[in-house]
Parts: sequence; structure tokens; C-alpha cells
Amino acid sequence: MLTLTGRRVLRVERDADGDFSVPAATMSSALRLPPTELRNRLGRGEVRSQVEVGQGEDLGTFRLTLRCGGRLWTATVSADGTVIDEVFSFDRERLASWRRRHGNTG
Repeated sequence: MLTLTGRRVLRVERDADGDFSVPAATMSSALRLPPTELRNRLGRGEVRSQVEVGQGEDLGTFRLTLRCGGRLWTATVSADGTVIDEVFSFDRERLASWRRRHGNTG
């Protein structure tokens, strides 16, 4: 597995109900996918997301996860949508399995 950590100036949006929305440009950059490829995968329902609420010492933060094939982006986000930290992982075994199920694109 290849893992990259970093600190870029990223923000995600949060609506009045508190739900998060990741802008397409941020999602494309986070998953290291060209915008056209991201749109195609979103249209096919291949991008999955998850939100976890921070507990204890992480109270007031959220962990957002985007997964597409063997690509995984996890970000710690403040209540106002500021990305505090992010990690991108590329799981070659998961990607190979995904390719067998969905064709030969990665």
C-alpha cells in the first residue's frame, strides 16, 4: 500500500443541517483522478463516502473518507469545514480486485 500524507489548504462545504459536501475539484484532487474520470465514476456509483464524528479528545472534528477502487482519501475536518489533516492511500490489492470486477481502469 502506498500512503501519502500532507497538508494542503483544502475546505469542504457544510450546509445548514451540518451535512458535509466535498466540491468536485477537491474530490478530484483528493482521489488523484482527472475530473472527467471522477465524473464517470460518480455516475456509475463507484465513489463511496463516510463521515465519522470525533469523540473524546477529537470532539468537534470529523473524519471524512472517500473511497474509489483502490484509492482512499481520509481527512480530519473541523466543524467549519477546514481540512486539518489528510491521508491518501493507494491499495494495490484492492485496486486489482476492483479492476477484476469493473474492467481494467484504475
